[in-house]
Amino acid sequence: MRGADLAFAGLVGLLVSGLPGDSAVRAPVSTRVSPLLFVHRAMKLFGLIFSGRSAARRRFVATGEAGIHSVAGAAVAVGLLGGLLGGLLAGCGPGAAPEAPPEPPAVGVIEVTASAVNPYVEFVGKTRAAETVALRARVTGFLEERSFEEGAVVEAGDVLFKIEPQQYLATLAQAEAELAAAEASLNRAQVDLARYRELVEAKNVSQQKVDEAEAEVEVQKAAVETAQANVEKARLSVGYTEITAPIGGRIDLAAFDVGNLVGPESGVLATINRMDPIKVTFSIAETWYLSLVQNSQQTEGNGDGNGNGGDDSTLRRVPMIKLPGGSLYAHRGRFDFVDNKVDERTGTVLIRAEFPNPDRLLLPGQFVTVVVAREDAVEAVTIPQAAVLTDQGGAYVLEVDDEDKVRARRIEIGQRFGPDVVVTQGLEAGTRIVLYGIQKVRPGIAVKPEPAAAPVDPMAASMPDLQSGGATEQAPTPASTDARSSEGPAADAAGAGDDPAARAAQ
Repeated sequence: MRGADLAFAGLVGLLVSGLPGDSAVRAPVSTRVSPLLFVHRAMKLFGLIFSGRSAARRRFVATGEAGIHSVAGAAVAVGLLGGLLGGLLAGCGPGAAPEAPPEPPAVGVIEVTASAVNPYVEFVGKTRAAETVALRARVTGFLEERSFEEGAVVEAGDVLFKIEPQQYLATLAQAEAELAAAEASLNRAQVDLARYRELVEAKNVSQQKVDEAEAEVEVQKAAVETAQANVEKARLSVGYTEITAPIGGRIDLAAFDVGNLVGPESGVLATINRMDPIKVTFSIAETWYLSLVQNSQQTEGNGDGNGNGGDDSTLRRVPMIKLPGGSLYAHRGRFDFVDNKVDERTGTVLIRAEFPNPDRLLLPGQFVTVVVAREDAVEAVTIPQAAVLTDQGGAYVLEVDDEDKVRARRIEIGQRFGPDVVVTQGLEAGTRIVLYGIQKVRPGIAVKPEPAAAPVDPMAASMPDLQSGGATEQAPTPASTDARSSEGPAADAAGAGDDPAARAAQ
């Protein structure tokens, strides 16, 4: 019999028959043992066995009332102790089966790769029309006709408003009549002058008469010129009764309906905006402007050594527009203006870019996100943002070495591109890092690596296609948590120079 079986038999015997010193009234086993009494005797038994008091041991030996005699009780106790010791020794013997080590946790890993990226930075810009004309009345009168549809596209030279011209036509006729009278007076003065000159040669009149005739001719000439000016002024007034479009573009609502009295004091009657192309103005920090210009000069190699490079308006960057849905505008733009001064209040430089707008999708006055990207792509190590961990020491990733053991590696991160982030230092292509199951591992333990697929960027189709000369047009898609240069809404124009995204774009 094994030691554990012997111990169990002795324990049952003592618990059923009673322990030495029990004062319970003896009764048959079937009626004497209850669950509470059974537990009580078990606790008392282990207290007697492991107690170091000699009085308890003597009481255990000397007692003759245990359901069996003291000799039998002692034998059972000895059997119990022997069984317990035998069970313990049996469990520690050489025949015990060792426990199997736990299986390493499975984790999803990816291999770090280098890819071509176009670093970019974003700014908040505002659109404005290429040309804007506010139409005003130059003469006073009742509005007789409005010959355009509000919101339509008009061409240069189209008649838009007509003011009643009758009074101005009458004024023109009067001016023409005054001109005719002045010309007649001039003709008479010239005839008189010729006659006096003949008479003065015959000594029939004095030279004074000739001088007076010459002066009269000059007076009448001035009167003719005045009359001609009045005629021209009257003709202009008649022309002003028709208000035409000086430029082609889209016209807005008319401020006055037909029948209203309008004039120079009436204000703007309507506004025409030429929206193709459309302009976008935004501001960049002076520090980033200097970095862009210096980088452009070093790349072009056409500086004169005094900080005077080539055309700094291009800056070797391509301006694009991100639409509210997150997709990029179908046409990329070009820089057409860089301010010649720094705003002393904000420390920024005003930049303007021009974009084609054939469909008139962009309207003047809109706030848009201007994406300024490098014209040429650069090689960079990129990893999913989900694989990056941070603590007080900075950013790090969990690397899986050749022995499938995890170790932490410190990295420095740069700009984000959708779900990925650029690693500027601390990681090389070909390294395996943990992407999924990060919560199950810690540095130093062995893992079971399983290849995992990198997250797909839902905005990848809207990234700029600089090689083909434009952006890829697509339906608006939800913006990622960081579709901007990163990390958040549009970069603040006043602080873009200190933005890590701006440094990455350099």
